[in-house]
Formats: sequence, C-alpha cells, structure tokens
Amino acid sequence: MPKIELTDYEINYWRQIASSEFIFEQNCYNTCSSFCCRWDSPDIPFKIIPKGGTLFYLPKEYAYISTYGKVTKNECYEITTKCGDNKYITLLYKHCNDDCNCNILFSRSLYCKLYPFLPVFDINANLIDLKYISVYDITANIINFKTPCYVKNLKDKYMDLWQNSSHIELLKEPYVLFHLMVANIVHDHYVDSLKSNTELLQIQGKDFWKKWEKRYLAGKFINKNKLEEDLSLLYYTFTKKYGIIL
Repeated sequence: MPKIELTDYEINYWRQIASSEFIFEQNCYNTCSSFCCRWDSPDIPFKIIPKGGTLFYLPKEYAYISTYGKVTKNECYEITTKCGDNKYITLLYKHCNDDCNCNILFSRSLYCKLYPFLPVFDINANLIDLKYISVYDITANIINFKTPCYVKNLKDKYMDLWQNSSHIELLKEPYVLFHLMVANIVHDHYVDSLKSNTELLQIQGKDFWKKWEKRYLAGKFINKNKLEEDLSLLYYTFTKKYGIIL
C-alpha cells in the first residue's frame, strides 16, 4: 500500500482518537483473563487461526500510529474490497499476542477502543444501534456460545452513554463514519450467511468451531459480488452527501 501523507487536520484528528476512550470498563480484562485479546478456550479448538487477537486499522489511522505512536512488530496484512468503479476499501490488520500490554508495547487501535461494540450510524450520522464488532462474538451470539466477557452485555448502557455524550461526535468524521457503515454492511452479510447455513448450525460444541474455521478462512460466509454491490451503493450515497472520502 502506498505511503499515506496525513494533513495537519488528519494528524490532529487521529491525535484526538488516540487520547480518547469509548469503552469505560476499567481493567475489565482482569475478570476474563483478557479473553478478547486471546480467544483462548478449550471449547474453541482452532487449528489454523492462531491464538491471540487481531488488531484492525484504517489506513489513515495506521499512518498516524506508525508515525506518532507504537505498532507491533508483527507483519501487517491488507484486506481490499471494491466499492465502485476504480474505488477500493482497504483494511489493515496484524496478529496480536501482546495481551494486557496495550499502550505499553503498542498503541491501541480504534477497533480495540470500541470493542466489543460496533456503533451503527445512518447516513445522517445518527447513532441507531450497537452490534458486536468481532466476528467471534457475532458467531458466539448466534450459536448461544457463552464467553467470559461481561462488557458484551452492556449494550443498553453504552447506547445511552454514546447517544448522550459529545464524545461520540469524533466517530462522525466522514472518513471514519464511512468505514463504520462499511463494517455494518459486512456484519449483516456475515450474519445472514451464517444464519442461512442450517447444516452448520446443527453442529454443536467443538465440532462447530472446527467446521466454522475452515469455512471462514475459505471466505464461504461472504458473497463477494453482492457485498461489492452494496458497498458501491453506500459509496455513491455517502460521497453524494459528504464528498470524496477515499
């Protein structure tokens, strides 16, 4: 990916994000052995997906953190999806095996600051819902698999807090707002696909996660063509209102 040169406005914006918190459960990781960072459970016998969390970054966010913050030494990968004629959305990610060392060994990403919730906005930047931000939590919720994270159950608290706080205004910046809306579309595509897979959902326990892992890594839960159609529609609608943001 080409090097991104940030404007003074963008540097200041990401500095505000870096100094902000969106989930306010102090030291919650002490109650679950950092489950969100590890996803380490004998009931989830992944064979290919490594133990440990995943750090996701928006390209401009990563440009800021890698210059003014700290990034892990692990290799950085890209996910790129088409969202219109000659327009592509890129998401960066790294494997994280430094649980409980956030802000010491590396700077926390916006993804981590929002975990476990994905704020859902409409085109006018109104907060309308909270969904799970991690594919693992989304899946666990669908199959009624219990995890030790109690913050997942605080949706009402954070919906009320974020709707009545100026703090959430930071997420309404067009570049970030667009990517959050993209994440919501991907979320719904995944949910619809998994829920329609009745054969897989009939499997329980460890066997479910074994088969899920193979299908997930093979990209079986996303219809790429349909996803690109929906993202293209979002991009057209969004840029018509806010201007070019990619």
